[in-house]
Amino acid sequence: MVVGVNCGHTRTGAGCGANGIISESEYTRKVGYALMELLKNNGAVVIDCTVDKASSQSEYLKAVAAFANNEELDWFISIHFNASAGHLANGVEAYTYKGRKYQDALDICENISRFGFENRGVRDGSGLYVIRKTKAKAILIEVCFCDNEDDVRKFHEAGGEAVIAEAIYSGIQKKTENDHIPFDAYIGSIARRDWKERRILLPSVVVAQAIKESCWGTSELARNAKALFGIKLNGWKGKTYIKTATEQKPDGGIYQVKNTIWRAYDSWEQSVIDHNDYIATRSTDGGKTLRYAEIIGCIDYKKVCAGLQSCGYATAINYGESLIRDYIEKYHLSMFDEYSL
Repeated sequence: MVVGVNCGHTRTGAGCGANGIISESEYTRKVGYALMELLKNNGAVVIDCTVDKASSQSEYLKAVAAFANNEELDWFISIHFNASAGHLANGVEAYTYKGRKYQDALDICENISRFGFENRGVRDGSGLYVIRKTKAKAILIEVCFCDNEDDVRKFHEAGGEAVIAEAIYSGIQKKTENDHIPFDAYIGSIARRDWKERRILLPSVVVAQAIKESCWGTSELARNAKALFGIKLNGWKGKTYIKTATEQKPDGGIYQVKNTIWRAYDSWEQSVIDHNDYIATRSTDGGKTLRYAEIIGCIDYKKVCAGLQSCGYATAINYGESLIRDYIEKYHLSMFDEYSL
């Protein structure tokens, strides 16, 4: 597969992107280069169609199209962040020639929306120069609104450029362990079975965590390490996987820890079972007290999510609230608790 990736807009001057809470020109490059790296690591040929400087908007657009048309591409992907006059618009959307509903484009919007963004769908991009003038099948992705506080918060909470790149990649290169069984149903069946046998963690919460942390099974850890929950080493003696961790400070700031060691598995089922083992046994004082004792066996998903937050399961400051609002209640995951209590 040969893919042309354009990190939208120049860095400064003519052709520069919107400046909202975050800079569009900066973040198109964060997402775009993460996507390029992901594509290369999985065997794709990548053509960088990014233009950093131009004397005019017209020159910028022509240069991007020239990069794309110089090669025989399977896909041309242009990364952008949206903005609106009142700073109130929100969500992800994509533009294709004549608004063609390519399954890949639909899947990219759906994948990104699963982090809590409104799915604004696939729209007619015929009036956009890089859509109209490139020979290859083309898509322009507006990841979210860079001037909307809620969208920017969701972007950072989700894991930023790395997870958005994974969501885009999984839209054009589909292969998952669950073999066409819906991800939530597949993980839900494992979680329900383990709940019935061991009564550790409520199934709705397990499924919500798996969806949130693995982007519905499409993240790098989910694909390459069969790890859905991103549990670090912490005494683990099994397989491991090394990748950068994205963490959040108490004040909301984001930082990264390179060469983080993560637990790895042979299957997603092993990941679910170990996750529940971890909840049931995690202790920092040699087993005298259990960190998650208050949520083990609890049948109220709101209390369980609040407990995960208060017990320090994740550094994301709104982790528990997001599990409830963006996943359990949005996707009606409490159905996996029915007939299990």
